[in-house]
Amino acid sequence: MVSEKDYSVLPEQQAYKVKAEDCPVIGEPGSISEEENSQEIRETVITNDFHVTFTTGEPGDIIPWHTHMPSLYQVLVTLEGECIWHYKDNEGDEQSIRAGPGDVVYLPGGAENKVEVVGDESHTHMGVYPKVPIPRVEQLVGDAENTYDPWELSDSHVGLRIDTDNDEVRHMDEDAVSTE
Repeated sequence: MVSEKDYSVLPEQQAYKVKAEDCPVIGEPGSISEEENSQEIRETVITNDFHVTFTTGEPGDIIPWHTHMPSLYQVLVTLEGECIWHYKDNEGDEQSIRAGPGDVVYLPGGAENKVEVVGDESHTHMGVYPKVPIPRVEQLVGDAENTYDPWELSDSHVGLRIDTDNDEVRHMDEDAVSTE
């Protein structure tokens, strides 16, 4: 005998669509670097476990060298244009990976890295990152000017924030998020 499933024990079954380009930009354009650039980072979704960013830039834009904590790996999906992720390996030697549309780059946790938009076209990529208590080594040593911590962002800088532990939407930007 087949019994009916009891869906009432599951979290609320509601999907959300986030229009990444309608999410608020973190800081002012170019604020992530001392160099002149137009890169913009948008936090599209933040949950208790991970966050997803949407980053755009123009040829020549650079996110300068920085180091994430060993537990903060990055999965980066290039949507358009080309980008080079530079990183330093365990011997401190600089390595790089060039990525174009459809390429997925995995950068290990703890890797010192920088991002450079190359080619002739605008670049867009999405990044998926795990939740960690402190994202960057620079924040531990007091050299974190012009960096941001996605977990401390006010709701006005996030498209969709969901508390997955309590099954609650904590914030939904009306301009960027819909259920249709």
